[in-house]
Amino acid sequence: MPFLNTKYFSYYLLHWTYWKRRNIPGPLGVPILGKSSTMLDDNAPPGMVIREWTKKYGKVFGFTDGMQKVLVISDPQLAHDVFVRQFDNFYGRKHNPIQGDPEKDKDINLVAAQGFRWKRLRTITAPAFSNNSIKKVLSTIEDSALEFLRHLEKTAGSGEAVNMHLYFQEYSMDVIHRIAMGQPGSLMFNNPLLYDCKGFFENNRWQIWMLSGAFPFAVPVLKFAFFALGLFGAGPFKNVLKTVTDTVTERVKQREAEQTQEDPQDFIDLFLDSKADDEIEHFGEQNSDFHKSAVSNNRQLTTQEVISQCFVFLVAGFDTTAIALSYVVYLIALHPEIQQKIQEEVDRECPDSEITFDQLSRLKYMEYAIKEALRLYPMASFANARRCMRTTQLGEYTVEAGVDVQLDTWSLHYDKTIWGEDADEFKPERWSSMSNQPSFLSFGAGPRQCLGMRLAILEEKVLLAHVLRKYSFVTNTRTQIPMKLIGRATTRPANLYLSVKAREF
Repeated sequence: MPFLNTKYFSYYLLHWTYWKRRNIPGPLGVPILGKSSTMLDDNAPPGMVIREWTKKYGKVFGFTDGMQKVLVISDPQLAHDVFVRQFDNFYGRKHNPIQGDPEKDKDINLVAAQGFRWKRLRTITAPAFSNNSIKKVLSTIEDSALEFLRHLEKTAGSGEAVNMHLYFQEYSMDVIHRIAMGQPGSLMFNNPLLYDCKGFFENNRWQIWMLSGAFPFAVPVLKFAFFALGLFGAGPFKNVLKTVTDTVTERVKQREAEQTQEDPQDFIDLFLDSKADDEIEHFGEQNSDFHKSAVSNNRQLTTQEVISQCFVFLVAGFDTTAIALSYVVYLIALHPEIQQKIQEEVDRECPDSEITFDQLSRLKYMEYAIKEALRLYPMASFANARRCMRTTQLGEYTVEAGVDVQLDTWSLHYDKTIWGEDADEFKPERWSSMSNQPSFLSFGAGPRQCLGMRLAILEEKVLLAHVLRKYSFVTNTRTQIPMKLIGRATTRPANLYLSVKAREF
């Protein structure tokens, strides 16, 4: 037993001092846990904490997050190497062991998958986010936007302070539930799934994340406690997963009974119908266990995979779009001259009651404002992390296989050598000359860039166009200036109280 204790002590000690022994600076944290408690603090967004660490330790530093070794970078050239030029060496994602095994789990989703499995899932699901597919759901998105407007009109003109973030959550939940899961009609402000989807992000399940990160060998026990016993705040996760599973299973039965199928109506139909047009070449690691179990079905999603993809798109699409809308309306409320320019553009380009896809594409200044808001508030910065799959050279640093490379998106987005001396300011005009700025990473970069980017921007444009044609967002005594930010997986406003004022013509 003393030998075992010494062996484990040495193992954890070597891991804890990994970066110090390589003369790479960074916060040491505590043995075994490293800085995991900081990374799991919902009241201090980890992305902003990392930005403060960059100021202290420089553009390259390291820390341990449980048993994960994390190298943080904020140099644009190193970022390009990781996300684009050396993608073949960094195609995995940083993930906690509780999220499953990306090599063997049958229910892995696109976000967590890697290697051949990621390439296959990406190829099969990508058509659901093409321009043609998005055009087909535009009428549904617009219907939800009009329903949102009807609810907003109840408070407009009264000067009442409204928590717009909660309103935007209702809208984004309505849209993604309808286009992903086939929800018939709008359930805005009456959707029972909203509470659980919010709980997925707002209930801090730090205990299970911390324990599984520090003791990977205990994951089977922790999963049993989570799924079977409902511990560690499992409720929201289990409820959303059950809803998605029941909906997909029922749709499969329905399609089998009807034999003939109409045009796809939502993500479930699209994913059930989707097949890769060509044989997908192996990419990265071979995922050999997966090949053995599903080699005959590699070009079509299994029912379990459809459930997994719908689950991740439902949850991620709900949260990120609502936050993005919150940031942009907060900033235009603080800058009424910019809000007026957007309104003038909407008046000019969208004169009819119904807004078309082509009209939305001409709202360039609005798109600049959306991108600028996401530059100043890169809400999903933690997604900009990649796992080194084979030991490789990154600039002057040797990165060993298994090390996670985390991009400090906040520092990069505020870098004055990239964005100019006015990098701290909200200036949508800057995008007229840098629409393809490679250092803008709110949607990631390279082959693993966010698949839902175009859909998200379209949702935001539709809602903003309809609202800003009639109203203006203004601050009030309850508006937090500056905005208080919270959140772990995503960085969101603690609240966003604004008033809605009818425009004068």
